[in-house]
Amino acid sequence: MRKYAFLLILFTICVHSQNKFILVNESIKKQKLEEISLVKNEKKYRGRNTLWFECDNKQNLEYLDKDSDENYVKFDELGVIKSSIIVIQKTEYNSEKYILLETKTCIQLILEGFPLRIEHSEKYVVFNNPGTDEAYKIQILEFKNDFFEIKHTISFPKEILPKGILKVDNKELFIIDVENRIWKTTME
Repeated sequence: MRKYAFLLILFTICVHSQNKFILVNESIKKQKLEEISLVKNEKKYRGRNTLWFECDNKQNLEYLDKDSDENYVKFDELGVIKSSIIVIQKTEYNSEKYILLETKTCIQLILEGFPLRIEHSEKYVVFNNPGTDEAYKIQILEFKNDFFEIKHTISFPKEILPKGILKVDNKELFIIDVENRIWKTTME
């Protein structure tokens, strides 16, 4: 009996850890997603392969490029958003990530893609460009207390190949796939 109770609890946890997607037959008005304006910043290199920053709290951070075949990584400073947050692009062989670095306290947040602002809000959406062995993901961010916080991360099943985001509200996300079908999922 304990074995079945354990399996039931495990099944319940697994079901809740993945988003369920429902095919939608109605038309959804597309929400506007705005690019965040970047102010180009002076690149701060220490040597040819090291990007470094000194935060207001006197903490130093370094991002070191590696050119080796097995551990290739390159860091590029793209610019500043929200007056004190530096955007750094991290490129590896099969993936790209974006690091948001708050220069007052050296807090970092690693994102799956570049954030886009949801119209008329301080919420942002990140749509990844996955590597060959990664799933498609969407991250929902909120800008609070002078930094970003990830509110939701939504992973897509392999059967759904998303093409774009149609609408994000407080409880639901609507996407369109490569076959022009509309899907929705809830954010809990």
